[in-house]
Amino acid sequence: MDVSLEQSAFFQKIKERIPAHLSIVDELEDLLNISTDSAYRRIRGEKELSFSELQKIAMHFNVSADLALNSTTGDEIYFKYKPIDEEKFNLLDYITNAYQIVKKFADSGSCEMIYAAKDMPIFHDFYNDELAAFKTFVWQKTILGFRKFENRKFSFATVDSNLIKTGKKLLSEYNRFSSIELWNEETIQSTLLQIEYYAECGLFENPKDAFLVLKKLEEYILHLKNQAQKGAKFLIGEDLDSDSGSFKLYHNEVVLSDNTVLAILDDQKVSFITHNAFNFLSTSNDRFCDASH
Repeated sequence: MDVSLEQSAFFQKIKERIPAHLSIVDELEDLLNISTDSAYRRIRGEKELSFSELQKIAMHFNVSADLALNSTTGDEIYFKYKPIDEEKFNLLDYITNAYQIVKKFADSGSCEMIYAAKDMPIFHDFYNDELAAFKTFVWQKTILGFRKFENRKFSFATVDSNLIKTGKKLLSEYNRFSSIELWNEETIQSTLLQIEYYAECGLFENPKDAFLVLKKLEEYILHLKNQAQKGAKFLIGEDLDSDSGSFKLYHNEVVLSDNTVLAILDDQKVSFITHNAFNFLSTSNDRFCDASH
C-alpha cells in the first residue's frame, strides 16, 4: 500500500467536506502546532501522519478516521455511535442532537434524504402534540426502559414540553429538504400496537386518552396522504411555502424495511442505520453509502 497516496487522498476528502472559507493548511498548523511546510508535507503524503495526529484531525474536522482507510481492503467500516442513556444522554439530548444534524442538512440547500422506514420516522411523530406526547412516553418507558418511568402511566398532564418543542424544531428542519420515503404495511403497525398494548394493560392514566391518541394518529395519516398527493412537506393546517421540501412516498410491497437512512448532499453521503430499535449508527464511508443508495 502506498501510504503517501492514501494520505493525500484522505486530505482531499477532508477538503471536499469543509467550508470553502477554511484553509486546511492553516487549520493543520494550529491543530498540530507545526509549520506551514510541515502541513504541506503531510497533505502531500511526504510526511506520514502519526496515530495521534490522525485522531486530532478526525475530531477537529468532524470526519471519521475511516476516510483514511477507505482505499485499503474496505472490509472494515467505522461508525459514529452515541446511544441514549437515562443519565448522560437522555431523550431530549438525543432529539437535540438529531435536530442539529438535520439542520445542517437543511442549511446545505441541496440535501435529499432517502428513508426505508420499518416504522414511522421520528420526524413524523411530531406532526401533532398529542401523538408526540404518547410516542415520547412509550420510547422512554417501554422501548428504552428508563427507571423513573417504571411505575408511571401515560398522561397528557405530565408531558415534557421541552421535548415536544425540540421535536417540532426537528420536524421543521426535516420539512425544508427533499425526502424519498419507502413505507410498507408494517410502518404504521408498530404505533397501533403500542396504543393497543397501553390500552389493554391499563397504562393510560385516563382510558379515554387512548381514543384521542388514535384520533390524532388518524389526523396525521390523512396529512401524510395530503403531503404525498401534493409532493411536498408542510405542517398540519398550513399551506406550502418556499421552504417546503419535496416529498415522494412509495409503497414498498416487496420486503420489510430496516430503518435505513441515506442523506445525500452536494459532495457527501451519510448513512444511518438503527440499532436496538431507537439508537442509530452513522458513517460517511463511500462504499457503504453507495451500497445503501
